[in-house]
Amino acid sequence: MAIYIQSAKQISVQKPLSDEWFDNPIYYDEKYVPTINPDFTPYFSPLNARRMCALVKRALVLSRLTLKEAAVEMPDAIISGTGLGSADNIEKFLHSITENDEKFLQPTCFMQSSHNIISSTIAIEMKCNGYNCTYMHRGSSFENALLDAFMQFELGRAQNVLTGGFDELTNDYYKFFDKIGIWNFESGDTPKKRCFASEVAVSMLLSKTRNEHTICEISDIKLLHKPTDKQLQEALNTLLAKAGCKISDIDAVITGLNTHTENDTIYRNVANHFFNDIPILQYKHLFGESLSSSAIGVYVAATCLRKGYIPAILSTDKDMNINNVKRILVYNHYRNKSNSFILLSL
Repeated sequence: MAIYIQSAKQISVQKPLSDEWFDNPIYYDEKYVPTINPDFTPYFSPLNARRMCALVKRALVLSRLTLKEAAVEMPDAIISGTGLGSADNIEKFLHSITENDEKFLQPTCFMQSSHNIISSTIAIEMKCNGYNCTYMHRGSSFENALLDAFMQFELGRAQNVLTGGFDELTNDYYKFFDKIGIWNFESGDTPKKRCFASEVAVSMLLSKTRNEHTICEISDIKLLHKPTDKQLQEALNTLLAKAGCKISDIDAVITGLNTHTENDTIYRNVANHFFNDIPILQYKHLFGESLSSSAIGVYVAATCLRKGYIPAILSTDKDMNINNVKRILVYNHYRNKSNSFILLSL
């Protein structure tokens, strides 16, 4: 069963709440780039703003604007994915424990340090009493949230689902990940050969039916754990068969290439094995790497389908636009454990 993206918005290292990156991207040379936040003043009172961490603010703003753009007042379900949750609040609370000798601890950071603060706060602010869940599966958190959304539609429990991927990064968390070598990015001489650690917030409104607001269709999703090449092939064949197409009908494949040798070797092997004659795209040189970056990958694919072409800035080999785009496959893996295929089409 297909579901439809009615609206999709991002707050990231590119201009927030905008598709300006499509024609005028911002390039970075740093190894770690924090999010460019929009002006939160119109969305929160000073009192609420002081109590909320930046990650929750981003999620709330995106959720409200996503629903507004899709002309939906209340979703039937809210499903989010996050790898680290509110890392800033977790860090503040842990620092408070050590600095105050485990005494006189402020409860705010503790209450907002749980990962499910994202979906639950959105629900509380919107007074949504429907299904509510936050998935925490590191680099495949968004895919699990999306898979759950599919199940809610198939079970007939929802007509509209608000879903997204949200992650923030602090200096201490970045140093930790950098130390263990997860994000050992190469120093490229051009923007397309560079990457960096970043933060991301993406919100999408998914619907069971197509209407005048529909951006594109998510034909299906396949999520696999430590698959063999044969299992990947079978999953891809099943996904394409359900969508009524074949590999040659795919206009491009969006991958999570990020200049990290081990990470990119897997993407290139899969591309050479399955997608020899199909353009391979990248997006992390623009948006960076995070545990929820696959949500940005889906957002990028949806934006390309809405605009009808893929800009040259996303291409890995040719500096030319790809026109008349109708189908884009998003392939993601997290440390070669969780692998996913997500097919988007007009």
